[in-house]
Amino acid sequence: TEGSEGAGRCRNKPECYLYATHLRSIFCSLFQDDPKRPVVALLNYCRSGGGIEFLRRSHTRKALGAEKWPLYLMSSCQASHDALVGGLWETWFQQLSKRIPKLLSSDAKDDAMSTNNITLGNLFFESKKEYHIKNKYELKDLVKTFAFPSIFGETNEDQNAVAVRYDSDLAKVICSSSDGTPDFALIKKMQQEYRDGKRWKGRKVKLWHPQDWRGEEVDLVEAVKNAQKRSAIPESIMGSKVMEHATLKDLYSEE
Repeated sequence: TEGSEGAGRCRNKPECYLYATHLRSIFCSLFQDDPKRPVVALLNYCRSGGGIEFLRRSHTRKALGAEKWPLYLMSSCQASHDALVGGLWETWFQQLSKRIPKLLSSDAKDDAMSTNNITLGNLFFESKKEYHIKNKYELKDLVKTFAFPSIFGETNEDQNAVAVRYDSDLAKVICSSSDGTPDFALIKKMQQEYRDGKRWKGRKVKLWHPQDWRGEEVDLVEAVKNAQKRSAIPESIMGSKVMEHATLKDLYSEE
């Protein structure tokens, strides 16, 4: 078909593709056959966010009856982004592999984040947080396309040392919030310390756009926000709202 042209060895073989319409049909069939069986699904591929978009449309949800579906759906990236290698798959299943063996153990804790009590919403939060931390290189590299220290390339400075120092400074703030996202207060402080000369042996350093060198100074907070728009960020959505509070203990069964 026209939609699969240039797609490599599966070119013009639409049966080799999984479309969002297929997913909707699959879920409809699943919940028609067994409306009470919970389904947790992770779409881990490029543009996977497009596969969960239908649950954001109120008219579609109403037409499908999705408000009653015990469905928790995740994607490793947004509808218009490529997924990272491994995506959310790695951190999601790492969380599960740590917790499932502890289910129903006699020494299980009673706090909300214990294995028996942790909800799908919290499990996704922890997986996404770890995803941000493990893959911070992507956001760091994107930030560098928007902002770089003004002393880079000066004859009396080691260019590699400047790049390494800047990378190290970004690494400390790029995922330091409680959810693994950038801490904008620390990012703002970092740029101010660059300006004041506190980080470069008294040298006052500005941040410039690599394509507008010596132009207007770049706001590092805005540079990070622009970089986030280009990075792969996991998303989640559910059918019935009760799924967000469903616990791992409630859902897991060895049968």
